[in-house]
Amino acid sequence: MAKDNDGIDKGGVAEEAIREYFKGLGSFVLRGVPVKEGSETVTDIDLWVYTRSSPLSRHITIVDIKNKKRGKAFERAVWLKGLQAAVGADDAVIASQGARDTAYKFANRLQIKVLSSGVFDAIVKRYSNDGERLPFEVVDREWRATTIERSTVSAVVEAAKLEISRGIDFAALNHWVDDAVKLLKEARDRERLVAGPITRAFYFTCALVSIAADFLGRELVLADHDARREHFRSGMIFGQSDEEAAKRYLDFAESVATDFLDQSGAAAAKIRSGFENAVAELPVEGLVEFFSKANSGQELFRAAQALEEAAFAKRLAKPSELAVEAKVILGLLSDYGGVKRSEILGTGEVLGKRKGEDNSLPQGTLPI
Repeated sequence: MAKDNDGIDKGGVAEEAIREYFKGLGSFVLRGVPVKEGSETVTDIDLWVYTRSSPLSRHITIVDIKNKKRGKAFERAVWLKGLQAAVGADDAVIASQGARDTAYKFANRLQIKVLSSGVFDAIVKRYSNDGERLPFEVVDREWRATTIERSTVSAVVEAAKLEISRGIDFAALNHWVDDAVKLLKEARDRERLVAGPITRAFYFTCALVSIAADFLGRELVLADHDARREHFRSGMIFGQSDEEAAKRYLDFAESVATDFLDQSGAAAAKIRSGFENAVAELPVEGLVEFFSKANSGQELFRAAQALEEAAFAKRLAKPSELAVEAKVILGLLSDYGGVKRSEILGTGEVLGKRKGEDNSLPQGTLPI
């Protein structure tokens, strides 16, 4: 297939154009989300579209794009319906240059939407030349050429995107927080003078953190602050929002220690004390407080859009040049990672620095 000067084929051009179209409608959009089962690669989602239509509503749409006259719309409709179910999307759209009238009726039976060939062509013509944005293929080449901890930045980004197809939960959020902090420290050490591909990946992962926090807070948007705070605190410490589950695991560990190791109860007490100390030292409070604010959802969504846009901008902005919402996220992740905000944002930036700058600990579910 013919490629342009950036090495992008017709399919990639169409994906970039339709991504820009959905972005213009106010959505957060990602290209090329991989779908795997175990070590097996199943497929990838051309576009993953996240829409925040109201404080109470989040909508996820997957889009399958074929920039061909013979797009096999019938086969794609059946395949896409299965993919929609597998990844838990609310909606699915086929965008094909060769869609026929009969394809609409068949797709409608499957509750799949079809973008007409006329609209498809108009979108590609209008949005295919974005002078401010680099295509994913160009940025990914930079990521593939940049190593980080015996891997590449591209592999880190690919693993982060893989979590999306499995469903956004606290395990995904914690994964992205850790990735963001790792990339933040690499960018600080290696791109202090000139921002580059690691900084782009850092922005991208921060965008995923923001989207996950918005999504995970949607069900408690009308709850009081304490309930929202406990929801995020339990999720970020224990990997799930049910704190009672963690308590049951701890009780089980104590009972095993008492029955088989030390019947005096001293070992069990040591387990509980060590667990409570580990929890107290996890530096999640800044993130938890912000995520649980009553109006944080809209700010998180705007931050995600700004950070994703910055990750692919032709002119790579410094952290201090980003939107206020984006800088809040960068500041909170700096705090979590024990990095001085002045090293990332400069002095006097958004939100005061938290105490204890070197209190970084691995995030995720605590091993009980």
